[in-house]
Amino acid sequence: MDNSYQLKKLEGFDLVEVISNPKTPCHIKQKAIRTLRNIIYKDRQLAWKIIEKLLPVLETFIIHPRDNDLQREALWLLGYVRNHLSIGIIENLIASPQTPPLLKEKALRVLGFSISRGSKLAAQAVERLLPILESLIVSTQTLDGLKKMGIKTLVKGLPLKVDSPKVEFPKESYNFVSIDDILSKVRSPHNPRFISRSLVYDLNDNNILVIKILKEKQHPSSLLREGYWIKYLNKLKTEGHFTDVRFDIPQLLEFCGGYVIKLTNIPIRIPKEIKLHPDKYAICFVISKEYFCYPNETQPERALSWQEIKEVMARCAYLLGYLTSLGIIHTEVIPLFHNRIQIGRRFDRGLYRWQFKGRLDRWLVSCDWPNFGKTGIRDFEHIISWGEKPPVGYQDRSGLYRFIGNHLLSLFLVTGSYFRNRKREMTGWDHKGNPVDARNLFNKSLFKEIIQAILLSYYKGFVGKEYLEKFPFDLDNLIQRAIEEMGVDRHMEERLRIEDQQRMSDEEFKEFLITKGYSGEEIKRFVKGKEDIILLSGPHLGGFNELISLPEMIDAITIWAALCIIGKYKNGF
Repeated sequence: MDNSYQLKKLEGFDLVEVISNPKTPCHIKQKAIRTLRNIIYKDRQLAWKIIEKLLPVLETFIIHPRDNDLQREALWLLGYVRNHLSIGIIENLIASPQTPPLLKEKALRVLGFSISRGSKLAAQAVERLLPILESLIVSTQTLDGLKKMGIKTLVKGLPLKVDSPKVEFPKESYNFVSIDDILSKVRSPHNPRFISRSLVYDLNDNNILVIKILKEKQHPSSLLREGYWIKYLNKLKTEGHFTDVRFDIPQLLEFCGGYVIKLTNIPIRIPKEIKLHPDKYAICFVISKEYFCYPNETQPERALSWQEIKEVMARCAYLLGYLTSLGIIHTEVIPLFHNRIQIGRRFDRGLYRWQFKGRLDRWLVSCDWPNFGKTGIRDFEHIISWGEKPPVGYQDRSGLYRFIGNHLLSLFLVTGSYFRNRKREMTGWDHKGNPVDARNLFNKSLFKEIIQAILLSYYKGFVGKEYLEKFPFDLDNLIQRAIEEMGVDRHMEERLRIEDQQRMSDEEFKEFLITKGYSGEEIKRFVKGKEDIILLSGPHLGGFNELISLPEMIDAITIWAALCIIGKYKNGF
């Protein structure tokens, strides 16, 4: 039977004969299967009548392939059908011990595709396959393609229900309030000073008054959000949450029934480097004097002891996990970027998507002033309810999994910065252009203890019970590799592309280069938009436009975040 005859049959939709006939060339069968796939969109019932007759043949193509491309087309056709029989075949392929790993990986990919297209049957298959997938994930083998695809499909399919609060922000109305009005609400305020954008007063009861002022170009809705969550978390505390763990939640001051105000005056000089909103929007609250005590202080006299850092990191990991289990998600524990220069150009604003293992931009700088510390989690303007519309990239079932990964990554990086910040001046390249080697600042056993405490505490907070099994990855090797990559500043360069320069005004271009340490004379030598400019802005984890230099960290996070999802599901979600 020649090709022209086969194509004529194909055009007449005699697809069963074309696909079933052993004499039909493989490439013609592939084209016939693709045609059948297109029919699904036009007439699903007709397509299924044809496919039902072909199921034994399609199974043969998949299980005993003569041609890899034909196997792929047959498998994907089942994924497009998405009914009991087709999903059942895919499920059996994944469940069978006889299925080769590569075919099992392909079947998982197709099952994940079916889930992403809204197939409840495919999601139910994941629930039935959970023991097999969990066994695959906790195996000590490296994170190969099969394990990755198992995790990806699992987090798409498990129906993890998270009860999240319904958020109702107050209407925007702002009262003009003077400093005297604010100070009249607290006892013995003294020693006013700026800490970043906040005007802070000491109080006599080991607390401080914080007047948090909106930054230039920010919208006052961020203060509305922060005030809302301060009140909501205090409400949770009165209901019995956080009783066995320290979590200092600010006590909000209100004025005429509202909490976002416009300051009419500031009694001390505003530091030149602090850019405040011209309308001086603010919220005011009282909190422990340890509110501004960070886990990775750079000043030796403020640095936490080894016992303190372990306790703070474990406690904050628990709190992040626990809040996430309630559908209360902190979206920026630290700022994470793949390339922060491209905030205005890329659809994802240059934000880091850890599951793709890309280079991590300015990891050490990103850890400065994390949004947690001795008092617990802080900076609630970055909190969302899982019931709200999630950000881009987090809108499917696996969005929660990605947030968990963000939390774990942030905690890991801050732990690394704790050691580097013991001598923060040891950063960059030396006068000979060699990377600074700061590995001697790390204590390997302490690093391991902290990371282990973070993982176990986050799991307990999110799942509601302790993790009692062995770690499914080599923690010793992970810590050793982390010290090698976080301790040596090999990757310092960043590229300011022509496209990014052209998006800047001349003044913005000049200001940007000033922030990178260039003098006025040096800046005059640059012509905006002429060529890419190489900047030394690191340390980064990975070279510019390359993969992350510490993939072991991402692998561990990939596995642990999946175990958190599994644990939550098994614990009654």
